[in-house]
Amino acid sequence: MRIKIKYIAYAAIVLISLSLILHFLSISSAKTSRYLAVGDTAPNYSFQLINGSTENISSYRGKPLLLWFVTTWCSGCAQGNTVLANNLAFFEEHGVKIIELEQYDDLGYSGMPISQFISEYGENNTYVQGGSAGYNMTIAYNTPPTLQLDIYYLIGPNGKILYMGEGLSSELNEIENTIIKEGL
Repeated sequence: MRIKIKYIAYAAIVLISLSLILHFLSISSAKTSRYLAVGDTAPNYSFQLINGSTENISSYRGKPLLLWFVTTWCSGCAQGNTVLANNLAFFEEHGVKIIELEQYDDLGYSGMPISQFISEYGENNTYVQGGSAGYNMTIAYNTPPTLQLDIYYLIGPNGKILYMGEGLSSELNEIENTIIKEGL
């Protein structure tokens, strides 16, 4: 009987030890996996534009790109469209292409179509190209667990991320300053 208890105790200790080791390994690997950061190459995903054509990020190499992910039910995103529309001359002057993508399935809520969203809140501007991001692209650029409603990336002509943030309308000056600083 004592031998059985001894083996059960050893087995329990081994199982607990293995569980702890696996737990610490998973924490360690979570710390080493990272999200997108300034200086990274923008992941090359395809997306569909409003006109039905399919584009990908690498097709914009050689030009600066403001890649903006929105949800069409987000009031901050709507405000961002208005602020952006009032500052389009700056982006045109610096040759920065603007792509505004509705995040996959509008992050699970229903909003208006992206074309209507840009037209209504962007004061009918035609400079901003709208489209839809697929699931994989949305996850790559807007990593869980804290999905943002309004996240953007300023990507340089070499495909590297120059600036990134959340809430385009409140950070437009920082984006413009980065464009000037980078000589775009």
